[in-house]
Amino acid sequence: MASNGTDTEQLTADEIALYDRQIRLWGITTQLRLRTTKVLIINLNGIGTEVVKNLVLGGINTIEILDDAVVRPEDFACQFFLPNDDCIVGELKLPFVVEHIRELNSRVNLDINTSALRDVDRSYFKRFDLIIGTDLNREDMVYVDGILRELNIPLYLAGAHGMFGYVITDLIKHESAKEQNIGNVKRVVGTKVSLHKTITKLEPVESEDKDEKEVVTITDEFTPVADVFTSKKLKEQLTKRQFKKVSPAFPILFALLGIERPRDVEEDVPLELLKEKTVEVCRDLDIPVELVTEEYYKLLSRQAFTEFAPVSAILGGALSQDVIQFLSKKESPINNVLILDSIKLEMPIYQL
Repeated sequence: MASNGTDTEQLTADEIALYDRQIRLWGITTQLRLRTTKVLIINLNGIGTEVVKNLVLGGINTIEILDDAVVRPEDFACQFFLPNDDCIVGELKLPFVVEHIRELNSRVNLDINTSALRDVDRSYFKRFDLIIGTDLNREDMVYVDGILRELNIPLYLAGAHGMFGYVITDLIKHESAKEQNIGNVKRVVGTKVSLHKTITKLEPVESEDKDEKEVVTITDEFTPVADVFTSKKLKEQLTKRQFKKVSPAFPILFALLGIERPRDVEEDVPLELLKEKTVEVCRDLDIPVELVTEEYYKLLSRQAFTEFAPVSAILGGALSQDVIQFLSKKESPINNVLILDSIKLEMPIYQL
């Protein structure tokens, strides 16, 4: 994992000048962690493009992109590293994006790999501190997470369908420490803040302020991706009133992970198939199928497997910000399912 170095001399004067604004935002220590972190991006879709942009501008040490896809006409809408040239349709995508990515920040090490995901050896993943997979189906998500769990490498997963999208995380275990005021209710080590978050350490802080402070360490534990899809924990955490507000897009987005992408981008996902798969998801997660409305079925049937640039920007931005948060160890990262519902203008996080 990335170094925890705190010596400002590890950053050159040029680097401090280049990253001045963000160093003011998240500090030298976080910048040093970015500077030593190696990230693998699996699939360069719209979200992947946004994540690459944000992390490269942020000063990440290394980004490698693994993608064997060819350029499709619809890729030009969201994947702005591609040259705007119809002649490249049908060609391998990655060789065409390298130049534009390097223009953002020549200090970042950039590599590409046009192998298929299942063709790379498990030892390949050992080169990286963090993996981000986009547009993977459920089977590939479970496959990758199984390997990374054994290697103790954290994983982010993301995807979008029109106005909707998700981020799923398996960061295995994460500790974050933050200075907070000591309130009227005393904090106790061992207290569960939520399903997967526990207070594991409390340290008093000497302060000249009137308010007493302490450093609170929160440990996040994450569910393996395979278990996320069969977790029945949601009902235990929400009141009946809260449960009624769960986004109808949530189970449908999970259902789409088990449906093959149509060959024609203009083709809708069959409504009956979508409903059938959604019923299965609701059963697996112990969610009442009545939660899902006909409106959402129709919207996601039409919008499935389409990319919308603003949605890619929102999800890519949220994911990138969370990666920096994860590396900073100052805040708890997403744990473990974020759903973007642009109809409700909401982006809740559910713990499964």
